[in-house]
Amino acid sequence: MSASIALAEAKAHLSSVIRRVDETGAEFVVTVRNRPCAMIVPVPKPAPRKLKAAGALAGKRPTASRETEKAAYREALEAKYVDLP
Repeated sequence: MSASIALAEAKAHLSSVIRRVDETGAEFVVTVRNRPCAMIVPVPKPAPRKLKAAGALAGKRPTASRETEKAAYREALEAKYVDLP
């Protein structure tokens, strides 16, 4: 439930009002001459960002050994350049 706060009081204690909203998630309705005119509400927390390819693969070890990778790379190069004079 939202608490009402007069504009003059909100101006005088704005930093403590904002701190309370941030820490507890409280909501305030700001009134001018007992008429509601604005609300002070917490900003929603951003959703966690999705991992990019490098982040998703970080720390993962390849399934093949280093020697197997070198041999496969060497074979691919030989197959690619077999037709060169």
